[in-house]
Amino acid sequence: MHRREFCKTATAAAAALGLAAPAAAKLTRANVCFLTDEVSRDLTVALEFAAEFGVRLVELRNVDGLYCFRHQPARLKQIAALLKQNGIRVAALSTPLLKCVLPDSRLTEQSKREIQLSLKDFPVPVEEQFPRQMEFLHQAIEAARILGTDQLRIFSYWRVEDRQKERARIVEGLSRVTEVAEKQKIRLAIENEGACNLADCEETASVLNQLKSPWLGMVWDVVNGTSTGEIPWPDGFSKLDAKRIWHLHIKDSRRDPQTGRRQTCAVGDGETPYLEIFTALGRAGYTGALSMETHFTIDGKREPASRRSMQGLLRVIENLA
Repeated sequence: MHRREFCKTATAAAAALGLAAPAAAKLTRANVCFLTDEVSRDLTVALEFAAEFGVRLVELRNVDGLYCFRHQPARLKQIAALLKQNGIRVAALSTPLLKCVLPDSRLTEQSKREIQLSLKDFPVPVEEQFPRQMEFLHQAIEAARILGTDQLRIFSYWRVEDRQKERARIVEGLSRVTEVAEKQKIRLAIENEGACNLADCEETASVLNQLKSPWLGMVWDVVNGTSTGEIPWPDGFSKLDAKRIWHLHIKDSRRDPQTGRRQTCAVGDGETPYLEIFTALGRAGYTGALSMETHFTIDGKREPASRRSMQGLLRVIENLA
């Protein structure tokens, strides 16, 4: 499709989604970000990667093999100083808040598998996680302040079989942490996650429409919604209030022709129409981060995969009208 034809198509799509009156904020390289541990859990290596591509925003999750929010204040201050020295700002602090089991709920088979995998990075016994959520929230708030960000990535509990039955408890849990966030002036952004109860745009929007707090928004992981069969653009995006999208996770995926399963790949090598999505977000006034989450390796290595994906992301940015 030629650029002129694409612009007409994007304008028509935006109008259909109620976005025709632009609060226009063109997305640029200044919005580009990445999760540092997707490149390396050695922050020094990740910062060298940032310098290579001229990126000035990062999202912190795991540093030195430990969730960043669980580091002692002294170590967090060292991390903050290193970031400042390199001219880097923290767009968001990723936490596993509410990525725990609702007591006495029946989990999906996928979430059962994911729980076991998650213990490698968050080695807190499963039965201890739910009652300690407020403790973890306060730790994360303290860490965010030291690191200079006002945004925490959170979840919606491990996915249960009967989400309608458990909806009231899911909403209650999100409401409780949001009340704390409001008092502390910290923004909480729910990531749509396939192994959690809010897996796609429709599920997440449904809860955000119920919880109106200005301190609760969304990390839109564009690809994650495909876990329920959702098509990110235009279907998923049309379900969202763009003002509640505060952060994006950017990766790509394609269907394996032999197995039929989706597999993660570099941005631009898959099926996700990021040019259209970024254009629509700009028209909607989005000014947040575009945070690359590599989520695959090349020959078992993170760095070359991240490099390929970052190159793809930057090509999309360069091609924005």
